[in-house]
Amino acid sequence: MKKVNYDKNKNENDKNRSIEDYWETYKDLDRIYSRFAKECGLSDGEYWALVMIREGCSTQAEIREEFSLNKQTIHSAIKQLVKKGFIRLEIREDNQREKKIFLTKEGWDFVRDHIDGMILLERKAWDKMKTEEQEQLTKISQKYNNLLESELEAYLKGKQT
Repeated sequence: MKKVNYDKNKNENDKNRSIEDYWETYKDLDRIYSRFAKECGLSDGEYWALVMIREGCSTQAEIREEFSLNKQTIHSAIKQLVKKGFIRLEIREDNQREKKIFLTKEGWDFVRDHIDGMILLERKAWDKMKTEEQEQLTKISQKYNNLLESELEAYLKGKQT
């Protein structure tokens, strides 16, 4: 994990944190989740699919929509989770083309032991920050996401003309 050094004695130009530092921080977080998934014997896609199923997603389409993973990644992850015995699929009565996802007993046990374990680690790390830091992180992340979404919308609108 690359550490970004923000020395208080840097000159004014260096105080402006670069987008590259933010990207590196984002990649570090992604690497943490990827490492955890691998330690659990899962691919990243399998891990995030189980997280989304735990949160109530019951179809591949819902998982894709919630987590913005591509169709093939989710399909592959679901196929592997079935093979591992963590989930089962049933054809939906109201839509024969779509299958509903259910955790098996083994799946529930795995989620409890591993996915819930990671959630506990996240909460422990979160609780080590001051309330003010938690609020700032959330607020700044939301602001950045909103600004980036706005820039993307403007870019896409410009491409259409």
